Amino acid sequence: MEISKLREFQSVKNALAELKLLTRSKNTELTYLKGLKRFCEEMGIENLDELVEEIKLGKKDANQVYKEFVLKLASKNLAPKTIAAWGSSVKKLFIANGINISKNIPIKVYNIHEDFIPSKEELRQALQDAPLRTKAIVTFLASSGLRASELLELKLKDIDFSKEPNKVKVSGITAKERKSRITFISREASQLLKNYLEKRKLMGHEINENSYVFVAKDGSKMTYQNLQFMVIRVLKKITKKEGKRYRIHLHSLRKFFKTQLIAAGVPGPIVDRLVGHARYLAREYELYTEDQLREWYKVGENNLTLGLINS
Repeated sequence: MEISKLREFQSVKNALAELKLLTRSKNTELTYLKGLKRFCEEMGIENLDELVEEIKLGKKDANQVYKEFVLKLASKNLAPKTIAAWGSSVKKLFIANGINISKNIPIKVYNIHEDFIPSKEELRQALQDAPLRTKAIVTFLASSGLRASELLELKLKDIDFSKEPNKVKVSGITAKERKSRITFISREASQLLKNYLEKRKLMGHEINENSYVFVAKDGSKMTYQNLQFMVIRVLKKITKKEGKRYRIHLHSLRKFFKTQLIAAGVPGPIVDRLVGHARYLAREYELYTEDQLREWYKVGENNLTLGLINS
């Protein structure tokens, strides 16, 4: 069953609506849809709405259906993370449609692929001959800790160029966890961004506060696939594939940001606040001011600077 067909079922619409209350991530939504697609394939289901109705009428047991699906996945030698994610998609489908799931099947989740965090030297090497837009994007991600999905939704009005280092406001509407926050970009990333914006003006792009910060070559909104292809094209110079994916990828830049700040002596709670990681009671008790966050960012800024301005 095609994913486009899945979206037509009311039961799936209900599940996706509830998912949007938790996250705006298109990748998370796609993962859930892939899980439901596999669910239909493995269980021989042609109509999810009919399945939901049969469960509500007591003709089928939701716990047994869920258990059978997870066990089928386990027999396929799939990665535990995949099994957990796809199993969760079925749980959320049922719960969103008023069906209680009490069955809990423990799934030990571990990493099959080991992620590698690039060094400053490796990133500089990868970007040495890269196009200006790619340099601006990678330095922005590496020095701000933004998720790729957050970067794609960022508009120029979300960046304050009036004070260094420049502040970046991540809206709760676009943030994965639906909580707004601020972070910063390095002076290097800021200069590359300004160069990129000047180039866009020369290309005839209209630039205003509601313009997306990074766009496709024709000025249209950039897609995740476009962003991923662009970044991987330069990062693959410093890494290699492990299975179907490169060991250094888009999310590695977020890990680079966090690791470099901690290595510079920035306290963990400050770093978590900048990257948007939730911590127990942090929202209620760790109320840092913008100036405090900026001063701590300055402590680690040098660790986030790659030395590309003159390259």
